[in-house]
Amino acid sequence: MPVSTAPGTKWGNWTNLQGSVHGEPSAALNSDNRVQAFVQGGGNSLWTIWETRDRGWSSWLRHEGARIAGAPSAIRGRDGRIRVFYRTPDGHLEVVTQGVVNGGFAPPQRIVTNIGGDPAAALNSDGRLQIFFRGTDGALWYTRNQALSYESYTAPASLGGAIFATPSPVLDGSGRIVVAVRGADDTLHTIQQKASNAADAWDAFQRQTTGVTSRPSAIADAASRVHIFYRGSDGSAWRVGQSDDYDNWQRSASLKGQITDRPTACLGQDGRITVLAKGADRTLLVTVQTSANGAAYEEFRSLDGEIGDVHVSPVIMNRVGLLYVFTQGSGPERNLWLQRQNWA
Repeated sequence: MPVSTAPGTKWGNWTNLQGSVHGEPSAALNSDNRVQAFVQGGGNSLWTIWETRDRGWSSWLRHEGARIAGAPSAIRGRDGRIRVFYRTPDGHLEVVTQGVVNGGFAPPQRIVTNIGGDPAAALNSDGRLQIFFRGTDGALWYTRNQALSYESYTAPASLGGAIFATPSPVLDGSGRIVVAVRGADDTLHTIQQKASNAADAWDAFQRQTTGVTSRPSAIADAASRVHIFYRGSDGSAWRVGQSDDYDNWQRSASLKGQITDRPTACLGQDGRITVLAKGADRTLLVTVQTSANGAAYEEFRSLDGEIGDVHVSPVIMNRVGLLYVFTQGSGPERNLWLQRQNWA
């Protein structure tokens, strides 16, 4: 029987979307509720595939002129258009943007030259996009929209620190972006805006815990408090949760299980966080909060599959409350595989 993690839903069968995946996928939801996935393909090309209106899938499409090295970061803006940020093989930050809502994409736009890692995008509470990345100096850097002009970006600015993986930003219930980063000596640090929409005013870095062996994944729960998930030094999944005041943090706690990559997570339609990760046996594992906004999680259960060498994509939810996760399959084909919830 398929594993169920939310009332009225169940995880379905694996779907092979073909293609050739050479890096962690990323996905975003179109304004008309169709999921679209983006991947690095062979030859450092950026490819996309999207859900059709009958819940099937399109053919693969290559973004002309877009050359990528690493994991893209796809996000839908307040204007209803998807933007995909990525690092080029020669180390620059570029973006491709939908020309119209639910439509095709314009040619690549270069935003920043000479970056040191993959980008990660988040929305400010006023809708401005802010994109974070590791600089060539190892510090945390960002660029953002100028005012509410979604097509123009500021010069890059440094937040300092020393980071060793792609950052993970998220907007919390106080209207401030929190960025989780893996620091030196396998530590977890956070940095937070001083006030809502204070895009250029930030508090100092806070050290949260140690024993962090993966990139962190930050999401907001049903109370809009940030939860940060990571792989611990014992090989299990761990989390650190934001306190009710949105300023302080709880102690780290284990979700147990044995995983090989960073966990990814999404808030489900029933108000509980669902966490997925590649298990030590290369199957996809899933756990869920026992109650909305609670600290306890169920035991990890397997959704089967056989995952390849790249990370599992960030989980996303469509507007009717169904979760989607993409991953590279095993074997030389490097196909993109989808695991998606269905109605029970």
